[in-house]
Amino acid sequence: MATANKAPAKKAPAKKAAPKKAAAKKTTEFSFKESAEKVINIYLGVIGTGVDAVQETLETRRKENGTRVKELEKRGVKLRSQLNKRFDEIEVPAFDSVVDDIKEQFSKIQDQVEEAVENVKDRLTPANG
Repeated sequence: MATANKAPAKKAPAKKAAPKKAAAKKTTEFSFKESAEKVINIYLGVIGTGVDAVQETLETRRKENGTRVKELEKRGVKLRSQLNKRFDEIEVPAFDSVVDDIKEQFSKIQDQVEEAVENVKDRLTPANG
């Protein structure tokens, strides 16, 4: 294989740096009024974004509210039926028997109080002798 000598590539002539053009100077005059308006617009933008988020949340909750109420109502019906079954299983004494027991206990207490009063009277009254 024969090696061919290649001529070295010519370098491109160096470009002379173009003199930099002076940037057009903007006249930046400070305007208190414009700055104040920008600040107010930013502030109102923040408030507006917050109001938008609150409104969106409210709308979402209102839409979900109907579904939640239905779910809660279904759960309430289910719980109510479970409680009714449990209360039906509990044996409750008849009302009349409860009233009779209370009257009997009250009568016993009344007899005991009358007996205690008689004992106190006997001790306080001098013996008639």
